[in-house]
Amino acid sequence: MVENGWLRNIPKSQPPPFFLPGTEDSQLMGFGIKKYHLAFELGNEIDILQEGRKILVDATKKRDKHSAETHLDFATRGEARYLHGERLDLLGRNDKFVSLVNFSIPQLCQFTACIDLKRTANISSWAAFSYDANNSSMDINDLELGLSGENKQLRLYLFGTKRDIEIELALFVWYSVCCSWDTRKQLLEVYCNGELMHTETIGSAGCLKPNGSLVLGHLHKRKDGFIVRVSNSFIGSLYYVQMWDRVLGQEELLDCAMGNMVSWKEEYWNFSSILPVADHQLRCAGSSEASSTRAPTLHPLPPTSSTSATVQLSFFSIDMKFSLFYKTERAPDYYDARNLLANWFSIIFPGEEFVVTNFKVRGNYPQSNVYNRAHVKLKQMSQSYICKAIIKATSLETQEALSLKIKQSLNDTYEEGLLSLYVKPEDVAVKPIALVDCPESFSHTTYKGNYSWPLTKPAAKAEVSCKRNPLQSAVRSCGIHLELEQAFWRKPDLTECRLLEELPDNILDLQDIMITEENAQDVAEQILHLLPNATLQMEELEVITSKVSEIVRLADVSVALAESILSILNYVLLQEIEDENMRKVTNSILKTTEEMGYKVAYTERNTSVITTSMALLVMRPDPSMFGGLAFGVTSYNRGLDLKINIQENPFKEALASVFLPESLKKFLGIEHSDPEKHSKIQFSFFGTTSLFVDDSLTKERLNTYVVSASIENASIQTLKEPVTITLQHIDHNTGNAAVHCVFWDFQKNNGLGGWNTSGCEMDSTDRNYTICFCNHLTHFGVLLDLARTEIDATQDRILTLISYAGCGASSLFLCITLVTYLALEKLRRDIPAKLLLNLCAALLMLNVVFLTNSWLASFNQPALCITVAVLLHYFLLAAFTWMCLESVQFYLALVKVFNVYVPKYILKCSIAGWGIPALVISTVLIINKDFYGDGSHSESNPFSNFCWIQENTVFYISVVAYIFLIFLINTAMFITVLLQIHSMKSRTHKRSRFWKRGFLQDFKSAFSLMFLLGLTWGFVFFAWGAVRILFLYLFSIFNTLQGFFIFVFHCLMKEEVVKQCRVHFCWGRCWRSNYSDWNGSGAAAGSTPRCLNPDSPSQAMWNLHSNGTSSMFNGSDFLPRTSPDIHFRMAEVHSNPSALLPEDAETKHPCSQIFPMDPGLHYPPKATFLH
Repeated sequence: MVENGWLRNIPKSQPPPFFLPGTEDSQLMGFGIKKYHLAFELGNEIDILQEGRKILVDATKKRDKHSAETHLDFATRGEARYLHGERLDLLGRNDKFVSLVNFSIPQLCQFTACIDLKRTANISSWAAFSYDANNSSMDINDLELGLSGENKQLRLYLFGTKRDIEIELALFVWYSVCCSWDTRKQLLEVYCNGELMHTETIGSAGCLKPNGSLVLGHLHKRKDGFIVRVSNSFIGSLYYVQMWDRVLGQEELLDCAMGNMVSWKEEYWNFSSILPVADHQLRCAGSSEASSTRAPTLHPLPPTSSTSATVQLSFFSIDMKFSLFYKTERAPDYYDARNLLANWFSIIFPGEEFVVTNFKVRGNYPQSNVYNRAHVKLKQMSQSYICKAIIKATSLETQEALSLKIKQSLNDTYEEGLLSLYVKPEDVAVKPIALVDCPESFSHTTYKGNYSWPLTKPAAKAEVSCKRNPLQSAVRSCGIHLELEQAFWRKPDLTECRLLEELPDNILDLQDIMITEENAQDVAEQILHLLPNATLQMEELEVITSKVSEIVRLADVSVALAESILSILNYVLLQEIEDENMRKVTNSILKTTEEMGYKVAYTERNTSVITTSMALLVMRPDPSMFGGLAFGVTSYNRGLDLKINIQENPFKEALASVFLPESLKKFLGIEHSDPEKHSKIQFSFFGTTSLFVDDSLTKERLNTYVVSASIENASIQTLKEPVTITLQHIDHNTGNAAVHCVFWDFQKNNGLGGWNTSGCEMDSTDRNYTICFCNHLTHFGVLLDLARTEIDATQDRILTLISYAGCGASSLFLCITLVTYLALEKLRRDIPAKLLLNLCAALLMLNVVFLTNSWLASFNQPALCITVAVLLHYFLLAAFTWMCLESVQFYLALVKVFNVYVPKYILKCSIAGWGIPALVISTVLIINKDFYGDGSHSESNPFSNFCWIQENTVFYISVVAYIFLIFLINTAMFITVLLQIHSMKSRTHKRSRFWKRGFLQDFKSAFSLMFLLGLTWGFVFFAWGAVRILFLYLFSIFNTLQGFFIFVFHCLMKEEVVKQCRVHFCWGRCWRSNYSDWNGSGAAAGSTPRCLNPDSPSQAMWNLHSNGTSSMFNGSDFLPRTSPDIHFRMAEVHSNPSALLPEDAETKHPCSQIFPMDPGLHYPPKATFLH
């Protein structure tokens, strides 16, 4: 075994623990190490060792000749070189690290590990060192020992666990971090600069495992003998890495003693990829141990301090044109171009030599043609852009060489998915610029102290310790102005610094605090902290809204500050305060929210701030590509699970959504090519209604959440293409109550604000949603009209079941009526019977389609659903048309009486009864067949899946107006007939002794006439106010049972129908008795016919020759056969109006006998004028 070689401290049973991965050089190095392993296995140590050493030398020569010679010399001579005055600079390269290579760490039950570090870049995650002895796991949490930083916290890994320690390490400041472990005491201690920062007792921990791999600058794991990096690299300097096998006292930690397990000597480390850098300012550079340690006599390390002095920092201005090609359906905007360019820059400038500090992209088209370009649909599949960028170069090369190198790098094609960019050589201009460092500066703050900023390079940050909490830092960036090409100081970032004095612990005491940029975040967080204990009376609400308004009036609002402000407003709104105090601050809250949205700082296409019940989204779209924009709330459950989204097309399913039409692009600054001059669009959502209380409303209430939209620096009014707002009802509109689309008017109610309907109209509504059209932008909502009492779910289900049961019963009895009249030929001879048959057929089909509608709709076939809706619409109109024809028949028979001759009367009635509805339906289908379709779905209402008219305008015109017109006609006819009967009865001179019976017959006839003419549909017009439920029940019962009542009055209670049924269905057993009874109802045999008085006012009504088939409400009790008085009852008037004789016939036959009806005889009418 070579006593003084690299393997002197490694036991024979253990191979060397470290392999170098990745490059060709490292593979050669690994091969050399494998030869060492082979030496252990074969025992041929010397020969193999020499061969391996030769391979190591060859490998290292390719990387650094001087470094290889140093290691070779050290391997042969074994002399140590102390590194007290040299540090290790790491630049975040994944393939650059230093590892322990010549020594192995034994099992340690007590140890102290120390490292000095200085960060030079503000990255959220970094790693100083890691020690791994677990080859079976790739989980980074299984590290034996490690030190890293994560988001302003120091993270220590120990025995497979991790713990975060509140220590923030400022940039460009040296820190000495030590950790010690004592197994006997189970005690862990962490020190920073000699001060104890963390102590912890770990009950189940053991000892540090031996023979692991120690790597500086990375958190690593070992896989197949090779090191695998699993974290961000360290950017900065490391120094004086030491480890002892004991617990050092606190006074020893900052001494410059060397560790006995791991020491800051060259023999412990492999510097093949990173060389140490001399620095005589290091804390142990002049220690006595260093001066007494004799350096190796071989070639010294290169003077890296002088080398770094020759590295120059240069800046270059880039002006470049590039073409963006795309294969997407949507043309990309400048955000797509900027993101693609940023990714390209990161690929062509991967290291530290060139860094793009900032850049801007804008469209490459003439200023005068911007507006026209936006209005022409782009057919080309490419776009042209201009880029302005600043590049920082860190290199030893000259500016001319760097300029050429940059230009060559930018002459390329880059493809990413469906997008690609191409740059021509002649379209790239590179010029060096001379930038002066940001000078020393002084910042005075009232609440966080004064800060002096050192001279700082452009595109760098200066960090100084906070006054109140020095472990945190105040940061200020030295930026570069793209247009002026000058360095300038940005505003200091004092977010991490605490206030010199604590804020008051009472909301009212915050009134005297002046809001500045340095304390805005602290005041907002203090208000949030105090809100749970606040009473939110008027004084506190005024202080809260006042301070929030002052914060928003600042020049810039960060996303974190916007989240705090919105959280404050969210808490206040969730308290559901609906009193006068909240009314006074409503407008202030709404205006503050909108102003804050436009001041939020962001760089991407959009940004959003979301709380439990409020959401805010701001975006700056590319006007040239603007084709409409939709904002939607896709999920929300009363203070939980609030999710928002934006897309180019309207939302099909959303709790609340706003769609802005394409015509709004003229308000977005389309005349400007600079993206920063384009206007922003802001959307907001309020998930509570307590903020929007309007005391002027007495019969309406807000039944939706509120959504708003606005455009920066633009007042949007009287749009030709309206904004579409879709809002879901908070409470289902089961009672079909009236709704109103409204917006929040800030001037209403003497400046307190209120709801206004101007400029907004309802497009459609159902039980779940309302769609509104508005010609302006503001806060939108939907009011529910409480003048109509809503129907609860129970009442709605009962009414639905009544409708289905009634329609089923009516269908059965309508079938019986049709079969009866069609089977008995004598019953359908006259015109009223034929009209009745058509009416029954229309009603039967209407009921059948209605009953099967929901079942057919469940198939989810659009064509089938449209067909069902069309049939339902058609038979509804047909039924009402035949009711109207019935009323016309009454008018002709009872009012006109004479000189009425309509040729082919039944044919014309059939054309009108079936043709007019068909004409209406055809017109609707020609306009748009999608007016028909499936209704809204609801799990709570199984009958809501219904095929019907979906367009409100079509429904009101083709259904409501049509039915209402027929209802008016039938009502007028009904009243006219009643007046005519009353007039006839008033002319009689004697009061019949059967007046009670006559009254009942008149009432029965009027009641049956109401069903025949559909007058019961009038119940729906009285369904208002307190009696609404009553009339809805009456409407559902009487209308669905219309077929049943027709059967009762025209079959069951009609004497002629009963007699015909006895004749035809009782066969011969009933024939004789029926015949004798029937025959006895007329005049006695041989009786002398009486002649009516020609002067009698009722002569025309009795000048009849009955064929016994009238369907005009003949009751079972006819005019008494022996009554000497001729009284006019409605049943008598309706006996046979179709057999009325013309006036000339009456002249020829002044006396006409009323013949009894004989079923065996067929007497044709003397004259019939309605054919």
